[in-house]
Amino acid sequence: MQKRRYTRSGVWQNTDATIKVRENISYDKIQCLTIKGTVKNLGASGMFLLTDELVPVPASAEITINFDAKSSMPDLLMEASGKTVRLTKKGVGIKFTSINLKKLQKCIIKKINSSDISECMLDTI
Repeated sequence: MQKRRYTRSGVWQNTDATIKVRENISYDKIQCLTIKGTVKNLGASGMFLLTDELVPVPASAEITINFDAKSSMPDLLMEASGKTVRLTKKGVGIKFTSINLKKLQKCIIKKINSSDISECMLDTI
């Protein structure tokens, strides 16, 4: 079993993500699936998305992460590209193929600065 090179950390409970995955149904047909879930953990190289939906693996994914699902602050939204790499009963592991680490850092700092003390406790599911 291959270990991750980079660590992942738990995130706030209300951190959600939407992934758009292209699935080949047949030789000439491609279906685009939109899957929503809660981010369990996140790092510079990937994330785990908690979802009950069946996600194709491997597949390319366009990802939108919302660090505060209760808010519509654009400073708490970011986009990335990735590849689904692991499917479990609880969700899907995604390896990032493209992510703006400066934007990720800004989102995290903005979330910390806009949170009250109880929200700053990271989810450790």
